[in-house]
Amino acid sequence: MISLSGCEQNDLILSEKKLNEKIQKTWKVLYASSNDSHERWSFNGGSVALNFKKFDVNGNVISDTTFLGNYSIDARLTKAYVKLSNFTVADSAAVWVTNSGFKAVDLNRAWTIVILENDVMYLSATDNAGAIRSLEYIKD
Repeated sequence: MISLSGCEQNDLILSEKKLNEKIQKTWKVLYASSNDSHERWSFNGGSVALNFKKFDVNGNVISDTTFLGNYSIDARLTKAYVKLSNFTVADSAAVWVTNSGFKAVDLNRAWTIVILENDVMYLSATDNAGAIRSLEYIKD
């Protein structure tokens, strides 16, 4: 006889369909220093759009950029992942960095869904150097 129990939100068998329904909205990235985020992620039907604005010292928008990629949900017995893919840089020598400090190579991986409830999402992944990277969002 096998008994499954847990305290965390993602400890029981997860439904990819339900997680996909929950993620499909626009999320605002929270920065450690401020709630005034200029980076938004929109998930919809397997596509994800990252929009971020950069400002000069006077507060004027100097760039408004959107990058497109794909996502899929992978729900396992005890964990769920959002797999990001197809984020690319047009010029391989270019340094593409979002406001939250991620390059395409950092984004294209499976991110553990730590929290995806109500108006909060928290994703975490290990980068190629072995460092844990995370993103915290609120519903926009």
